[in-house]
Amino acid sequence: MGIAAGIKDITQDIVSSYDARVDEVKRLKKEANEMLDSFEASHQDRSAEVKAMRTGFQSSRKEMSAALKKDLAEHTQGVRGEVARLRQEIGASHQDRSAEVKAMRSGFQSSHKEMSAKLRKNLAQGETERKQASAELKKDLTHGVSARKSEVKAMRQETKADLKKVRTTWQGLAHTMEAKRAGVKVPPKVEVHDLEAKLLAAVNKHPKGVSLAEVAQSLDVVPVVLGRTSSSLLKKGLISKKEKLYFPVAGE
Repeated sequence: MGIAAGIKDITQDIVSSYDARVDEVKRLKKEANEMLDSFEASHQDRSAEVKAMRTGFQSSRKEMSAALKKDLAEHTQGVRGEVARLRQEIGASHQDRSAEVKAMRSGFQSSHKEMSAKLRKNLAQGETERKQASAELKKDLTHGVSARKSEVKAMRQETKADLKKVRTTWQGLAHTMEAKRAGVKVPPKVEVHDLEAKLLAAVNKHPKGVSLAEVAQSLDVVPVVLGRTSSSLLKKGLISKKEKLYFPVAGE
């Protein structure tokens, strides 16, 4: 049962008790009056007795009234005490509830601060990782583009060298054919050992590297002729090769 229901029941009890006592007093008064009237009508000679009875009834009524007032005062005092007790319980319950609410608020605030701190930390870490990944991606892309450019450049240089060799070979062949058609004596074939010596000397003159086409042009021979010679010198370890360029070996 709730507090409000308890107070309501107590109030109803007070009202019901008071109404019952008032009704009882009215009933007794009515009965007394009826008796007095009856006695006065039928026994006029007993006026003294009736007067005494009336006095007795009045005295009883006063006593009953005093008792009723006393009972009402005691009952009222009890109700006041009960109401005071209920108020104390309500106040204590309110304080307990306030303490619980305060503790819950503190807990929520603490949890909110922890969650906010973790969220900010995770966001900062994610931003750092994103920047690192972006930097690495840019670096990889830059390196890939540079490597691709180097590869393309090397392919172009190799293609140019091949074209130059083909052109030189074709020019040599055309020159030889023209010389034969004109009856001009073609220079005798150069011996292999002489070519190795001349190729080795030409390469040693270029520490930064030289191509076969350049050596063939300086020796006035077809570049194809130097192919086997360069392979022989490489096998012997007298020269080195990197891509399309030939370099002297240290100590030569």
